[in-house]
Amino acid sequence: MKYKILIIIVLGTLFTSIIYFYTDKDNLNVLALGDGISTGMTSYHIEGYDYNEYLVEFLNENKQLEHYYKNFNEVDETASSLLNKINNNIENIDKKIKLKQAIKEADIITLTLGMDELNNYAKKSNLGSTKISGYLNKYEEVIKALRKLNNKDIYLIGVYETTLLNEAKVKKINEELNNLCKQYNMTYIDIEDITEYTEYFISKKEYYLNYKGQEYIFNKIKDTFEIPTINVI
Repeated sequence: MKYKILIIIVLGTLFTSIIYFYTDKDNLNVLALGDGISTGMTSYHIEGYDYNEYLVEFLNENKQLEHYYKNFNEVDETASSLLNKINNNIENIDKKIKLKQAIKEADIITLTLGMDELNNYAKKSNLGSTKISGYLNKYEEVIKALRKLNNKDIYLIGVYETTLLNEAKVKKINEELNNLCKQYNMTYIDIEDITEYTEYFISKKEYYLNYKGQEYIFNKIKDTFEIPTINVI
């Protein structure tokens, strides 16, 4: 009898959690920050469907979306330029909201920096340890600025290998980004293996993704907040 009661309690708790997650949870504000990867920029220099839009679509389908703050992210965004945006508290032309307010109100922040900055730099000069260290230091300043204003969910998307950014550098950078996420209680999204899927890229020479690659990133994010399956024997 006690065993049956325990099963009923477990199933009841699980069912209640699922109902809460999908129906009773307050609607969420989403803020997208980052470079061309976050805007869905393609090798044709046209912005396509990005992982943030997949995320917003998912939340809409589950009636969980309140606001989506976009257009704070842009192609060729660097850690330094984003930090300046935060410090200068720029205004969003669509929502008529300033960046610091959007950061404060966000329940979910997605953050992608490095693919444009590091690859653009490597086109002009040698991408050595000094530049990488400077990028990581400035990235941490961005994270500190975000955490001063927001203690909720921040998803930091890592970098991946390109013709200009080799595997060894990618692994070192992602290791440091992962450590920053642990230090500042953020969720690190590892997409280092995305280059294994040629169908996610329009061109082998370009690092920008097609819609399949963007959906891949979204699924990586979604996997972190899906309710795990619980088997009751």
